[in-house]
Amino acid sequence: MFYKHARLSNSHHCTGHLVVQLHMRFCPICSDLLAVYVQSFNTVPQHGNMNNPNAGTGMHLVQCAVRSNGSRIGDVIPVTQICSPAHLIPHFGKEAHPRLTSKSCYELSSDFWLNKYWSKEFYYALST
Repeated sequence: MFYKHARLSNSHHCTGHLVVQLHMRFCPICSDLLAVYVQSFNTVPQHGNMNNPNAGTGMHLVQCAVRSNGSRIGDVIPVTQICSPAHLIPHFGKEAHPRLTSKSCYELSSDFWLNKYWSKEFYYALST
């Protein structure tokens, strides 16, 4: 998912947005607000610059945001801050995890290509 984050600087094409993986949606007790629990991804600089996509693919590389102990970084946000679905493709490197399946790829992989070719609107958002 692509989510609007007001505290982000102008560090890449997706200014003010984060790529996140949605894990759960819920409505807190005594509230009309629909919230979601998401886990974040960080953009991996290509050629020393966050603005540059990979020269071979034209796509940005993102990786799971983790704490120093290896646990994933997550947050609870209002569902209204989600802007768009995003398509992530696992980046395997030299070899893929041996237990990797279509159902486990987001849990067993840590690096992903942010597929800007997924839709015309997403392409223009990431290319401008």
